[in-house]
Formats: sequence, structure tokens, C-alpha cells
Amino acid sequence: MAVSYQGRIDHTEDTIQGLFEAQYNIYRTGRVVLTAAAGVVLVAAGLFAPVPTLVQGLLVLAGCLLFVGRDFPAIVRAEGVIEARGGVLPSSVCTFCAGHMELEEGGIQKKLRYEKLDRIVQDRQYLYLFFGPESVVMVDRAKIQPGTAEDVMKLVSERTGKQWEAPFSLLTFNLRDLLRIWDNRKAGKKAKPGRSKKKSKR
Repeated sequence: MAVSYQGRIDHTEDTIQGLFEAQYNIYRTGRVVLTAAAGVVLVAAGLFAPVPTLVQGLLVLAGCLLFVGRDFPAIVRAEGVIEARGGVLPSSVCTFCAGHMELEEGGIQKKLRYEKLDRIVQDRQYLYLFFGPESVVMVDRAKIQPGTAEDVMKLVSERTGKQWEAPFSLLTFNLRDLLRIWDNRKAGKKAKPGRSKKKSKR
């Protein structure tokens, strides 16, 4: 099958951290929102609650740490991967064919199917193709040839029937995001196998 486009990513510590943050924010949106909300509540309590000055300061500090560090688990995971690799970070090439994708990393090639993609996300620098919470292909928008990132996005969207999402941000969080969190929770519950009911003996 003829090759359409080829995208590449040469990982650095920044891209590894960005990848894990995007992954966490996409699949743990509810947790991110709850953590940020808890931070806001603590800050508000520190500013307005009738408590001693020392307690006010501790509440505000704790709230700020919660809000700023809402994606802290993703940062920890990224640092763990970087440390495990001894600073030697991978490069990968993803070839976007008309009917499938081919990923090459470390001399190993994998054939990937568009219909298996779960979420497709894009920001100013990268494309993230999620096959699930623990599987993602990342492509540098500036390292796609021939063509552009928009060409790849159009091809992937056509093959998957999915729309490209923007990264989650509390600054743009709205009702649609809340509905998406609710839908994802319901889908997750449906995916879990139900408990088998015991038949009563007669």
C-alpha cells in the first residue's frame, strides 16, 4: 500500500514529560478537576475562614500546591521513564498509509490499525494518537513529510471517524468537558465485567 505521510519524534526530557501530562489529562480529567477544585477550596478557606493566621497560611499553601501540582502523578511517571533509560531517549517514525499505520522504534516495526485508535489529540507542536490510556503514538508536527500536520490530521480523522481534540485545560473547561467526563465514566463501568448472580437452590 502506498505511503501517504511520514511523521517523526525525537524525544527529549521535555517531550517525555509533555507526553505523560497529555496522557494523564486526557484519561484522568475527572481527577485533575477534583484536585484543582480541592486546591481552590483550601485557598478560599485560608483567605476567608475565621482561623489563626498560621492555619490560614498553611491552608493557602496546601491549596496552591494542590492546584499547581494537579498533574504531579504524570510528572513522576515521566521522571521514572527518563531515569530508567539513563537519559537515552527514543526516536520513532510513524508512517501513515492509506489503510494503516506503521511505527518504527529501535529497529522494531509495528503495524497499527486506524480503527483501534481511541482518542486523537493535537496541540501547537505535537499530534498524540491514543490507542488507550497506556498506548500512544506521538508525532512532531514540524517533522512530517511530505505534506503537513493538517494533511495527516485529515487522513487520520477520515479513517477513524473521530474529531481531533485540544489538550485539556482548566482555562477552557466547560459543560462539554463535564459531559465528556460523565460519558467516559459510564463507558468505563460498562466495560467492566458484571458480577455473576448466584442461582438460588430450590
